[in-house]
Amino acid sequence: MKSSVQSLDSAIEDIEAKFDKVVIESEIFKAKVERETGREVRRLEKELELLNKTLGSSVDIQNTSAEDLRVASTIAIIECLLRTICNGSDDFRYLSYAILFPAVIERVVKGTEEAYFLEEMPSCSDIIVRRGLEYLSWIRTECDTHLTDPDAWAKYSPLISDWWKNDALPLLYGCRDEAWDIDEPLSDLEMISWRDNIADRPMQFPNIYDGYEIYKTNRDAVYKSSGVQNFEVKSFTHNTVY
Repeated sequence: MKSSVQSLDSAIEDIEAKFDKVVIESEIFKAKVERETGREVRRLEKELELLNKTLGSSVDIQNTSAEDLRVASTIAIIECLLRTICNGSDDFRYLSYAILFPAVIERVVKGTEEAYFLEEMPSCSDIIVRRGLEYLSWIRTECDTHLTDPDAWAKYSPLISDWWKNDALPLLYGCRDEAWDIDEPLSDLEMISWRDNIADRPMQFPNIYDGYEIYKTNRDAVYKSSGVQNFEVKSFTHNTVY
């Protein structure tokens, strides 16, 4: 009888040990399944996120008109040239805007003159920048104050406008437009208002405002296709050329 009880206890212990082993193995299996399932769920979530981004990007591209991209490319190219020439000289930038706004940007935004659109950086961009830097250097030797000073503006705005109309823009477009002869630069008060009164731009400068809103919306889309990216990389790498 005692032997039978001992045998039964031994069998029960064996069963309990086997049960514990099964429980442990089941917990291990459960953890493994949860881990693998979690990994798969996270992978699918990442794929779904990437797909949503791709679809969103495609929708954005589809919703952007070819006309808007051409406006954005043109302004991107002009802004690239200005950045490289001015290199922090904001006073020269604003005197340049004074003539570029009416002579180029308004015509581009209105879209009535096909020749004003620029879709790629022109091959003469290096020459325009080099001449611009030389001209700005000459201006600095002649003017001993900030160009946005009212007296300096009155004296140098016509000169800077003439440089753009007779040198830079003919190079940029491959010819000179006689319409530039009747284009007058914006006044210092107008450009100061553009600079300082951002909220008033839609009312005071509707075409210019619309153009730059199109540019801001599509800047990333045209940064590479317009050649601006390559030009800026080259200018940064070989800036001693200028």
